[in-house]
Amino acid sequence: MVTNTYVNWLLSFFYALFFVYFIPWTELYGSEFVDIFSYMERIIYLHDGGREVEYWGVQWLINEPLWKGIIVLLGDLFTDYRAVLYGVSFVTVFVYVSFLIKRVEFYVAMIFLLNPMMVDLFIAQIRIVVAFSLVLIAYDLASRENIAKFVPIILLIMAALIHISMPVFYAIYYLLYRLNDMVEDKKYYLIALFTALFIALFMKYGSNLLLTMIGDRHAGYDKYIASSSISYSITWFIIALIIGTFGDFSDHKKRVFIAYSITILSFFFFSSLLNVFAARYVAVIMPIIILSIDYLPKHIKQGTYMFLLLYNLYSFKYWLALSIL
Repeated sequence: MVTNTYVNWLLSFFYALFFVYFIPWTELYGSEFVDIFSYMERIIYLHDGGREVEYWGVQWLINEPLWKGIIVLLGDLFTDYRAVLYGVSFVTVFVYVSFLIKRVEFYVAMIFLLNPMMVDLFIAQIRIVVAFSLVLIAYDLASRENIAKFVPIILLIMAALIHISMPVFYAIYYLLYRLNDMVEDKKYYLIALFTALFIALFMKYGSNLLLTMIGDRHAGYDKYIASSSISYSITWFIIALIIGTFGDFSDHKKRVFIAYSITILSFFFFSSLLNVFAARYVAVIMPIIILSIDYLPKHIKQGTYMFLLLYNLYSFKYWLALSIL
């Protein structure tokens, strides 16, 4: 663990530099990431005076107005839009690494943040990783006595105005946080498991109806995004079962983090069964998942890390093979 702030920032800086600028991800992948084209097209469109539908009230809140503002600002301040998106990726990698190495060994963060799922998150899924980076910063600042209490709240609001999924992450955390004092031992983790199943069922059968009713532009997106295979998601479900079985039941914060990881990992597996895309949500909370594994007893932790390392290596082999084809 790196508790010295300056050393933490230095290591995070060099890791982010290596991750974003020294590894030629687009060449390895075989093409530019699809989402990057969408970001760049929107920047150019808005910079050239293009107009989008104007929303008011609740619709304005749920259509990510802060992200639109960021897009407009990037178009006004910069000319090389791809370079500035790399810069945004760099900042998000820095935040994730900095958050994680305060709590686990640097080599653990270095290894387990380097996998295809995280590459796609940092390099392509920029909007959601920017939003959750603000959540991680808010979590760190909330425990500091010299920081005003409203600062983390402002960051959480900003994150929700960047990506519509953030309130769902908040709701899950709040539910598990409240139940933590009411439910004993493994029953708590079973609740996390059933919460994941409920969310997956809602995403499959209720989310589009709700988004359509409130006029959200994301309604119907699931028709165009393929879900992950069961063979891909079951590894994460196995990890959820491991941390739920052997996780620490004594520490309040650890219990919440473990239950949170179980919920998202199980949600990914149940979503795969229901043909709903959910892989990116695992990537988004990867620091929390790594922390949950780190809370395991030593021999279980080492075995789980080895299991995940082999899975990541296989994922790269599969990812690169598809890229070459």
